[in-house]
Amino acid sequence: MARETLPVALDLTFGDEGGYSNRKSDRGGPTKYGVTHTTLAAHRGVPSVTANQVKAMTKMEAEDIYRRSYWGQSGGDLLPPGLDYAAFDFGVNSGPARAVKTLQEVVGVREDGHIGEQTLAAVRRYPGGVGAVIRDYCAARMVYLRSLTNPQTGFPANGRGWTIRVTGKDPQKQWADQPGVIGNALRLAANASGSDVEKTQTPAEAGAKADSRDTGLGEVMKKPEAWGPLGGLLSAGGALFAGNGPVQWALAAALVACVGVGLYYFVRRIREAG
Repeated sequence: MARETLPVALDLTFGDEGGYSNRKSDRGGPTKYGVTHTTLAAHRGVPSVTANQVKAMTKMEAEDIYRRSYWGQSGGDLLPPGLDYAAFDFGVNSGPARAVKTLQEVVGVREDGHIGEQTLAAVRRYPGGVGAVIRDYCAARMVYLRSLTNPQTGFPANGRGWTIRVTGKDPQKQWADQPGVIGNALRLAANASGSDVEKTQTPAEAGAKADSRDTGLGEVMKKPEAWGPLGGLLSAGGALFAGNGPVQWALAAALVACVGVGLYYFVRRIREAG
């Protein structure tokens, strides 16, 4: 049943992911219909493609990429109508793994980035039904977007467009209210044919890729995994200040350096893992 929403989902997503762009605030680089140059190269089985090749890509090829690489990986053939579209749009914008992990976080199952029976069962038993899942999922997506604090390519640069895309509300009150992803997802949940969905109008930055590499340090440090390295750093710092001789100071300084390096790689791993 969910598959019948795919053409509607594609049509709606193309409304947010417009024609060719290559903006400095978009980590995706040369992009058309939301398909980045790296994704296009992977689809064609070549090491790379030029900006002109991206610009010449047809909408038909973009649809084929989305069908093959985004719809299924985001759970499109498995999730209920409406939620399938919300996950697909999230996946196009931030990668299918991030879209699925956020859904799994919302429904309270292990975040492995793959839609399986455990995730589907959690969706089915979610209090309030699929409409509640959609609302909470889109709210969680906004939390994720706000965590991308890089001033050049994160929320400070693209947040207004992303907010309009997801919520349909312009923080600056210059664009009229519209359904956004959340509104159209709820409409699809009520009527999978998509006969009453409404294409949204969004600014160019709405199509910028929301990349976990832009996650702010403060957000990374909130993760429980960071407590170990942070505790080690504090202990090492305490030893450094408590040292009463050059040998103790040298050992404590080396410990601080080692913990600092470990913390650096931890932050990088978290960001790259999405």
